[in-house]
Amino acid sequence: MKKIDYSRPLAPEEVLPEPDAIFFDWDGTLADGLPLIKSGYDYMTSRLGLPEYSVDDVKGFMRRSSRDLFPQLFGERAEEAKNFFYEFVKERYLKFFSPIDGAESLLQSMRDRGLPAALISNKNHDLLVSELQAHGWDVYFSCVVGAGKAARDKPQADPLLLARDQAGLSVNHVIWYVGDSETDMVAALAADMVPVFIESGLRQLSDCHKIGIFPFSVKNLKDLHS
Repeated sequence: MKKIDYSRPLAPEEVLPEPDAIFFDWDGTLADGLPLIKSGYDYMTSRLGLPEYSVDDVKGFMRRSSRDLFPQLFGERAEEAKNFFYEFVKERYLKFFSPIDGAESLLQSMRDRGLPAALISNKNHDLLVSELQAHGWDVYFSCVVGAGKAARDKPQADPLLLARDQAGLSVNHVIWYVGDSETDMVAALAADMVPVFIESGLRQLSDCHKIGIFPFSVKNLKDLHS
């Protein structure tokens, strides 16, 4: 496969290469996790006696894992904040499951075709696995890597490379990484995977362009069927 330069706008003749596997982000890409996470932040800030975060704030926070973000937000109270957040989320996360339109049909189509899928998210690994199993979605993924499973979380390449290894793939395979944030695209490029941006997610394609990344993009998951 010809090496593509993602530091400039893609030329019209540059098309998505055929994948040997497709890896996905979770919240904002395959599922709508914003209502739960916003509620979790509201509960946490209330318990900490801090001002409430806006929806836009939380959308930005969702790009990063709690182990990377909370020390920056809460300093010495990071562990306390984490405990309050997960106290709320662990009691309610199964009730908030809300798949993005077209997600399950895409995953089912991939399964029928024998095209491997993997899931890499900055959501807590154990919660992510439990959520998938509770709703029967674990059958769609050859491996799942949530936050804390790899040495470092996204935007580092570690979780994507771990997923590649667990899926039995190598650097010679063409792997798409589909996500809805610039964090996902940075991680994809760091792992030498094809960055595919979903424009219907939580972030804007322009967020990628602002940091000098021009990934392939699709309007929504249904476009990946074509």
